[in-house]
Amino acid sequence: MSDDAIEIVQTLHDDGDTRVVEIARHPEGHYTYAELHREGDEWDAVDGEVLTYKTEYAAYSAAMRNVDWLLD
Repeated sequence: MSDDAIEIVQTLHDDGDTRVVEIARHPEGHYTYAELHREGDEWDAVDGEVLTYKTEYAAYSAAMRNVDWLLD
């Protein structure tokens, strides 16, 4: 990984593969997550506040709390 690239470290899919959550590690050392929905061949980000987390586990835990379909 390049020192200035964002790395996707984990991708969580729904059963129909139309929704995903990606957990990313940023060059500055923090983590974020983003929820994406697929419409045909296009993936669109779900609007929402982007928060940063100190660890991958913290970002994963926040996604599990905040993205309803992850608990289905």
